[in-house]
Amino acid sequence: MANRRLAATLAENAALHEQLLTQAREAGVHDERERMAREIHDTLAQGLTGIITQLHAAAHADDDHAGRERHIVAATALARESLTEARRSVHALRPEPLQTARLGEALAGVAGRWSALHGVPVRVTTTGTARAMLPETEVALLRTAQEALANVARHARATRVGVTLSYMEHEVALDVRDDGTGFDPARTGGDFDPAWSGRAATGGSGADRGGFGLVAMRQRIEGLSGTLQVESEPGAGTGISARVPAEPAEATA
Repeated sequence: MANRRLAATLAENAALHEQLLTQAREAGVHDERERMAREIHDTLAQGLTGIITQLHAAAHADDDHAGRERHIVAATALARESLTEARRSVHALRPEPLQTARLGEALAGVAGRWSALHGVPVRVTTTGTARAMLPETEVALLRTAQEALANVARHARATRVGVTLSYMEHEVALDVRDDGTGFDPARTGGDFDPAWSGRAATGGSGADRGGFGLVAMRQRIEGLSGTLQVESEPGAGTGISARVPAEPAEATA
């Protein structure tokens, strides 16, 4: 009798173990799909958008041969950079700008290339004592900045942009602000996603018309127990503020 109960218990435990393994595998697949979707958006989608923009400008350069060549060179550089980042994403590697530089320097490099490409001046400022953060924190903030700048280029019609990285005692913050057309969050009740979706529909400042980029941005930051806020006003530009816990890299060494 006792042997039968023991056998039944062991069988039940084995079935439960198998069920847990199945659930873990399914969760892992789901997480990996979401990661790849975010990386594809942050690399291929943004890169292709930039390439199309440059090729479109080249096609309409008319007799401006120097201008046409400049746009073609920019499109080629974007294609190479996107290919490199796509390969890194597939292998879950750190973005190229973070391979040899700290976050502040990487942001300055990204902003500088974006400014040269779109002709909009960007001022990058770092406040507080810079320190190495967890890799996932640096990647999330870098990707957030890239997405914010991409949105400014597509929709904001801005004349200047400011990027501020702030190291505080318990948090590290990233703020990206533009002086573009802005939008009215109250029209959509002030909620994060609806506000940006409404902004996209009306062609307002800094919105991602597909919506996924904003969702990915939010997922990255909230996945680190951080917060993401959007402030905007018609004619007064838009500000994006991301804040995450400032856990230093050496804390998990």
